[in-house]
Amino acid sequence: MANTLSIYSLVLLCFCGAASAGNALPKDVTLFVGQREACDHWRGEYGYDTARQADIDRAVCESCVGTDDKLAKLKRKYQGKQAILEKLEAFEADIEPEDTSQTAAFCQTVSRQHASKH
Repeated sequence: MANTLSIYSLVLLCFCGAASAGNALPKDVTLFVGQREACDHWRGEYGYDTARQADIDRAVCESCVGTDDKLAKLKRKYQGKQAILEKLEAFEADIEPEDTSQTAAFCQTVSRQHASKH
């Protein structure tokens, strides 16, 4: 279910971005915005039971990992492009732990748990 919601979010964002061609963002920025908005959504969700928490954990691992680095790279790439930078500045720069091995271990555990249930 989390995958489906993330995919629909990305498709909707891409469609909305295409519909407003005058304010169109580059494809890499549009994809990042969709990913990061999904990430921020899932980071704010409440795991009211074990199954829901598992869905949240999986969605966070799918949508959040690597976004700090992607955000920094996009800001460097589009330095001087005010409209793009304004969109990117809306996102927190440091949401991931500095020790990426903790994130990797957590997401591997989440992935194994999900695989064992399906």
